[in-house]
This record gives sequence, C-alpha cells and structure tokens, in this order.
Amino acid sequence: MGCCFSVNDGNDDVAVSGSVNEEPRVTGVHQFTIRQYSRIKGKGVGKSVLSQNFTVAGRSWFIRFYPDGYNASLPHHVAFFLQSLYRPQFGSAYHVEFSFALLNPNVVAADGGVAVVHDVRCGRPCRFDNHHNSWGIRKYITREQLEGPALGALHGDSLTVRCTVHVIQHRRTRGARPIPAGPVRRVNVPPSCYAKNAMEFLLSGDAPFDMEIHVGDTTFNAHRLVLAGQSLYFRKLLYGQGKEASSSHIDIHEMSPEAFGAMLHYVYHDGLPAEATKGRNAAAMARELFEAADMYAMERLKLMCASILCRYIDDDTASSIMELGKAHYCEALTKACQNYMKGRFCCSGATS
Repeated sequence: MGCCFSVNDGNDDVAVSGSVNEEPRVTGVHQFTIRQYSRIKGKGVGKSVLSQNFTVAGRSWFIRFYPDGYNASLPHHVAFFLQSLYRPQFGSAYHVEFSFALLNPNVVAADGGVAVVHDVRCGRPCRFDNHHNSWGIRKYITREQLEGPALGALHGDSLTVRCTVHVIQHRRTRGARPIPAGPVRRVNVPPSCYAKNAMEFLLSGDAPFDMEIHVGDTTFNAHRLVLAGQSLYFRKLLYGQGKEASSSHIDIHEMSPEAFGAMLHYVYHDGLPAEATKGRNAAAMARELFEAADMYAMERLKLMCASILCRYIDDDTASSIMELGKAHYCEALTKACQNYMKGRFCCSGATS
C-alpha cells in the first residue's frame, strides 16, 4: 500500500442535518496533509498513501491517496478513495456522499477560510455494504495539473486535502414493518453436538481402549488421547519421554477408585456424575477431587469442586476448607471462606 506520510491536522467536525422531507444525515470533515509528495510519487500504480482514521456517524473511516493512479488504465491521474475501516455486517448497509477538496493554506478565501483550489464530489450516494467498503474518484486530477504552479496545490512539497463525508441516516416509519421481497427461507442450525458425538463414539467400543489405569484393586479402561486432551499432567506423562509413554497401563496411588471413577467421568463427559455432587459423601468426594484436579492440572474440574465445597462452608469447616484452598492455590475458594468468617465475626460483634 505504500508508505504513509499523511498527518492528521485535527480538523474533524461532525454535524447532523436534514429537513422534514429529507433523509437526515451526519456530516463529518477530515483534513490531512500528505508530506514529502516528491518521495511518494513514483511508488507505482495501485499503491496508496493512507490517512489516519476518523469517525463519522459512529463509524471509522480513512482515506486512500493514489499518487501514480488507481490502476494501469489511469496512470496519469491521481485518485482519492474513502474507505470504511470495518465492513458493515452482512445484511446492513449505509449510503454515503463525499467530496475531496485540495487546499492552499497560503491563500485566504473570501470567507476568511483556506482557499480551495480543486474540489470534486461523488456523483451519487455510494452504498457501503459487506461487499463494497471503498468508493472513490479515480480521475480526480491529472498529475500534471496537480503539480503545476497555476493550481497552487503543492506547498512545501506537501498536499492538503479536506474530505467531507455525508452519511445518510434512513428514516424508519413508526409502526411500519418491511415487506419481504419473497417468502422468508430460514434454516435453524442446532447448537454444536461435537462433544456429544465424540463422547458417544469413544464409549461405544468402536475405538478400542488403549490404556489401563490401576487404582487400588480396580482397573479402568481409557483412551490415552482423551486423558492427554483433558489434563496437562497426563499429556506429559503419556506423550513425554518417560516409560509410561510406551506402556499400556499406569498405576494411580493418590486417589480412591471412587474418586478416580468420578474424574474419569469428567474426562469423557466434561461434567461430574450426580453421586459426586449430591448425597452425604459429596463434600468428601469434592475435597478429594479438588486435590486430584490440582495434581493433574485440570483447572476447570478444580473450580467445579471448589464451587461444590463452597456449599459446605460453615463454622466447623470454614477454617479447614480455607487451608485447603491456600494449599492448592485456589484464590476463589480461600476468599469464600474468608468472607464467611468475616460475616460471622460481624454478626457476633453486633449481638454482643
């Protein structure tokens, strides 16, 4: 796109206009100076110099200046284009009118402003949509006229251009609904079922288990790829340089078979079985799974267990659960216990 030697002159003005019978429009004016013109010309056809971004009607815009022509068929004309920074979302569009005026800052106009030496406007409102986000004037002026002393556009090897943008805000008739051009055809796409399909396939037996995990007297079957996908610990263990990488079985000594079974359920279902979250043993199970999740680098499971443990914070358990949270670097669980203890302290003070 070429090097950018343009600078923002800080002259961005925005105004809203439109009579009763006209579509309202938001108008913005952006002025920038293209410095070192003698260096940027000759960069090649189709290469442009970009202005800084500016905002009109809540949208971001910038200007392209083509010193050597927009394309090969117009090598003797410079071109100016207005481009929106982001394409409008599919189905939305807006119409814009714009103009580019070359200024001579050394000459004062009759109204006291800067003299305009060349001004070209687009012939009609241009539609900016998802397919077209750039419109401009390909034959703005010949390079010979631009550089000629009669025009006076060049000043100190610089060009100053003022771009005026009118974004047309289409009126909406109150209570009116758009009439579709034809029957509406819509396809409802269901949510992703990738995880469910993968789980059903893996548990169907069509993909043979390739791992045996021995926990106490219990043996669990699993897929090493699934274990590695859910746990960084197992990824390093099963796909690292140790002996486990070539072995078809591993031994787990740090967990009970019940807790490991619940963790394996999480590995395949991304959730815990009901017996691990409810019932008289749920607190003890959550504590054991919490410690195992920290050991096996399963952060989401760790936070799920922390959430369950929060239900069991009371006067008898707050201190021990807080120590558990500190030991395994779970700030959320530690904070929950601290808040409970602070609340109990405040209540005790209020009733004394």
